[in-house]
Amino acid sequence: MATPPRRRPRRAVTGRALVLGTLVILLLVVLASPLNRYFQSRSALNDAAQKLKDDKARVTQLTKQLGRWGDPGYIQQQARQRLQYAMPGDSVYVVVDHGQRNDIAKTSGRDTHRFDQAGWNARLWNSVTSADSDK
Repeated sequence: MATPPRRRPRRAVTGRALVLGTLVILLLVVLASPLNRYFQSRSALNDAAQKLKDDKARVTQLTKQLGRWGDPGYIQQQARQRLQYAMPGDSVYVVVDHGQRNDIAKTSGRDTHRFDQAGWNARLWNSVTSADSDK
């Protein structure tokens, strides 16, 4: 009677699987840096394209504004709004809500709502007259 051939126990990892795994890991290591640079450059390119689009919109807006500054009526309107200028004969009223200060008071650093304070010219004249009265 012939004995059946003995079977070898099967190994969990074959030589082919080991070589294939090594190649996959090697490819991942080799391609990781170029792929990272590729995705970073794509992101930078998209950011630059968005910035270019925003800059073009801003240039268009500024070109329109430059055209408006060529109009004397627009300049007059801006002078009235921003600098609180008035044409001769105009009556100017500044309405300020209770507890708020107007633009002039905000920039001067002192409260202009109090009417008991003398203006700068009155204080100057008072200092001149008081200096003369000492003699």
